[in-house]
Amino acid sequence: MAKRIRKQRIRLEEGQSTAQAPEVPAQSDESSVYARGQTVIPRTIREAAAIEYGTRLHWELREGVIHVIPIPLHPVRALRGILKGTGMTYEGFMKERQQERQLEREQDREWARKNLGRLRSAERTPGSS
Repeated sequence: MAKRIRKQRIRLEEGQSTAQAPEVPAQSDESSVYARGQTVIPRTIREAAAIEYGTRLHWELREGVIHVIPIPLHPVRALRGILKGTGMTYEGFMKERQQERQLEREQDREWARKNLGRLRSAERTPGSS
């Protein structure tokens, strides 16, 4: 009988790095790949990662290592409370986003100023595509 694993969520305190995060016991298990490329996620891993029926998986291959990241059924709901304790407020977020938009507009104007002349001359040149 497999040992039941308790689901855990790790929450970093303000200013705490991932290196200082509480240690979570590593999980490992094995499964086989079948003829059609399918496999079964071992129960211990499913329970530890809260993978349930309908959960989508994101697969990445980086430097020869396969990373499988479960995507929650309700990704927006899963993010609820993620900024709690960080000091970030909705008003602060909106102010920061407004500053980013202003910077993007300035960059667009600068690009247009540098490139608009070239684009117009290319339009006037006969035989250009």
